[in-house]
Amino acid sequence: MRRTMLYLPGNNPNMLVRGHLFGSDGIVMDMEDAVALSEKDAARVMISKFLRRGDFGSVEVTVRINGADTEFWKKDLEAVVPCKRLDGIRLPKADSPQVIKDVDEELSRLEDKYGIAQGHIKLFCILETAYGIWHAYDVATASRRVTAILPGGEDLVADLKTSRTPEGTELEWSRRMIVIAA
Repeated sequence: MRRTMLYLPGNNPNMLVRGHLFGSDGIVMDMEDAVALSEKDAARVMISKFLRRGDFGSVEVTVRINGADTEFWKKDLEAVVPCKRLDGIRLPKADSPQVIKDVDEELSRLEDKYGIAQGHIKLFCILETAYGIWHAYDVATASRRVTAILPGGEDLVADLKTSRTPEGTELEWSRRMIVIAA
């Protein structure tokens, strides 16, 4: 069971070195929201080096790449797939089955290229729009790689044109929909 995931900005070596020490069930090395546009290349290089050399203990290690709607996602995958310590990819804006199929296809190509067993790298799909929530089941079943589907709260709230409440009631229905789809 994944209870806690610690997001670490991919361009911050101090956080990458120590992230696994804080007792979370997993770490997420982030190339997306936590990294400024001007730092994307640096984050890609740094994460790749840490995945090749880092010792993360028993925590699950995933990387949140940039969305498939950006120019960065294929470079992100190319940098991290050859790293044997990678457990999975967190895919933002994974709001349609076609996006999942496109990323699955690229992962398969890279696994072949680097001699990694097909399907080894799992997908954690982040649903960040009302459209994505509505199609959660289709996203969840678009590839055998899909290990988890989860809401992207901040972007989802923005897409719904609402605001966050302390209780999180604005996301209750979306969370329930994701549970049913999963």
